[in-house]
Amino acid sequence: MIRFAVACLSFVFLLGLLKPVSARPEFLNRFQSDPMRRTEVDGCATCHVNPSGGGPRTDFGAAFSTEGFTITPMLRANFPDNFKFETVKLPNGSAFFFSDPENKFVVVEREKQKVAVEIATLAAKPRETAAPAPAVVPIPPAENRMTFFVTSKGPGKGGHLGGLAGADHFCQSLAETVGAGDRIWRAYLSTSYQDKPAVNAGDRIGDGPWFNAKGMLVARGVADLHAGGRLSKETMLDEKGQVIDSTRNEILTGSLPNGTAAVGMNCDNWSSNEDGKAMVGTTENRSAWNSSRTANACSAPVSLFYCFATK
Repeated sequence: MIRFAVACLSFVFLLGLLKPVSARPEFLNRFQSDPMRRTEVDGCATCHVNPSGGGPRTDFGAAFSTEGFTITPMLRANFPDNFKFETVKLPNGSAFFFSDPENKFVVVEREKQKVAVEIATLAAKPRETAAPAPAVVPIPPAENRMTFFVTSKGPGKGGHLGGLAGADHFCQSLAETVGAGDRIWRAYLSTSYQDKPAVNAGDRIGDGPWFNAKGMLVARGVADLHAGGRLSKETMLDEKGQVIDSTRNEILTGSLPNGTAAVGMNCDNWSSNEDGKAMVGTTENRSAWNSSRTANACSAPVSLFYCFATK
């Protein structure tokens, strides 16, 4: 009887060993906390064939395991459906995946082969050696990655920007002057109507990430942008890569700190240059970049605003 009981217990123990390994919550949390993760991609089905987790892994789950359950720039570049990042393709077929949130590495693809390269090494000149230096794939110029700028000038009519459509067109035209017209540009401006829902600036600028004219990361996404402290005088450059002069530091937004509309503070929805009030941000205070104070800005001769690329 004792031998039978021992045999039964051993059988149950072996069954436990043969059960599929269950999903590991810490690995799911690691994926969910990644700053470049697409918010619509979530759950155990990301890594496992079984939506409940455990058992056979998906292609991403297998690659995640191979990387030691660490999310690397290469892993993101290989699974763009799971992550959001900037991709630049050159006419010669090469591609650059800016899949490193710290902006230290770029994944370069050439002839269907990918390799992670330190951005600093791409910009550095090779040392003189007896042997010829290996060929280096040139990184796209920083200005080609510009997805954010402060307008260097205004349309010339104060707060009368021609509405949101006019302001968007102005962003597009300034971007074209510096070779960035292949993207879709939107003005960071909010409007509010009595008979229509308000339009929030934070809802109309895309998903990011955004870089300035010198290739510096401005924000990884909308939440990061509005978290506070991300933008500074050094990163809020105009389309030419120049710092905004302190005498022109107030920026039209019509918005609250979270990117929603400051109702009625928008120069009659950016269609009036008469005396009126608008919510403005400032380039002089990183915590008030989009909502500094209510100013009599509609009739101001110089009216600047922010432009973001949505695609």
